[in-house]
Amino acid sequence: MSGTQTFTTPAGNTYSYAVETGENGEAVYDLSRVLQDGVFPIGTVVVHPNWELFPKVAGLLNVQFGKGSATDRHERTDAPKLGDMDLPYVVGSHLVNPADLTAETDNGAAPLLTFRKRIMGAAFETNSPAENASQDTFEKVRDLVTGLVTTYQADKNTPKREATYTKFLNGKRAEAVQAEINKLDDKAQALAFMRAELVEKLNGYKTA
Repeated sequence: MSGTQTFTTPAGNTYSYAVETGENGEAVYDLSRVLQDGVFPIGTVVVHPNWELFPKVAGLLNVQFGKGSATDRHERTDAPKLGDMDLPYVVGSHLVNPADLTAETDNGAAPLLTFRKRIMGAAFETNSPAENASQDTFEKVRDLVTGLVTTYQADKNTPKREATYTKFLNGKRAEAVQAEINKLDDKAQALAFMRAELVEKLNGYKTA
């Protein structure tokens, strides 16, 4: 794990973080909020390239709240505590487009990431239903994730991590393509058998 560093969000909030590399090249951020009264642990956010095998939009990043399973949020730990009293934990994952950060804004303010689905909160990290988070929670999460993605992009270790994740995805892509080939092979074998039966029937008519 790297030494502790800090970044400041578009809203002026300061977070400290340490980042380590996950098994498949993910950037795993252990985050704390820096306030005048001290440093307060927030939780873990994981950032890596789009997990989709054959994405329609290039360059998206996946932002996952909590560390652990990439597919089941109930198997994750250390979900960030950015919510309110009723739904303190932010859960789930989101695909975001870093291109949002270079877009021009109408009022000249710093651009923010766009979320393509609702931010979800939960009363407990696991085994509790996810519900729509409040607007205040949404704004805090968007501010944090915008600052974190900017930090991710500026990290000199990001290209190496992304290369590792791409290698991992290519293995998954190969499995998916092989499965399609196997389906075609099975279909070809079935068609060859049907053709052979028809040829035998045809030859029978010709010699009758």
